[in-house]
Amino acid sequence: SVVRLAACEHCFHQNCLSDALKQQPNCPMCRKAISDPQGKSPSGTMKVSYTASKCSGYNCNTIQIDYTMQSGTQKEYHPSPGTSFGSTTRTAYLPNNADGQMLLQRLKYAFMHGLTFTVGTSLTNGARNVITWSSIHHKTSLSGGAHGFPDSGYFYNCNDELNAVGVPASDSIELLSV
Repeated sequence: SVVRLAACEHCFHQNCLSDALKQQPNCPMCRKAISDPQGKSPSGTMKVSYTASKCSGYNCNTIQIDYTMQSGTQKEYHPSPGTSFGSTTRTAYLPNNADGQMLLQRLKYAFMHGLTFTVGTSLTNGARNVITWSSIHHKTSLSGGAHGFPDSGYFYNCNDELNAVGVPASDSIELLSV
């Protein structure tokens, strides 16, 4: 049988579409999202605050994002179902300017849809069955190093990563509070 996607009206054989959607919830022709993205993040909280500190290279105050992720047991969609993992906290920073505010809305959306963290093997230290960042980079230092400011390509790269996981543009996201 043939199925028409409501999101874009492209038509596919049901079996072909079913196989394609197992890989990614996007139309195989135009890549339009079929549904809201949903990641594999464990439970946690995202707290946003503002600080007078400055991100290196920016002359404005800073948005501070504090993530607190709870320990738990891996679900069937994690690499080792039934295996426990520990809790973690992470802090990230954005300049409090127009670009930072727009990116913050997208990061909130990503967090609320489970796209920010996952459980797996740490690329930093090789530890297994731990909470790790997913594919969305965050700046965890106000200045210096690979994970700090200044980084002239950060907003472009981070927005590109958010696009890749299906996060809508900031102007199409209803203002979110977390």
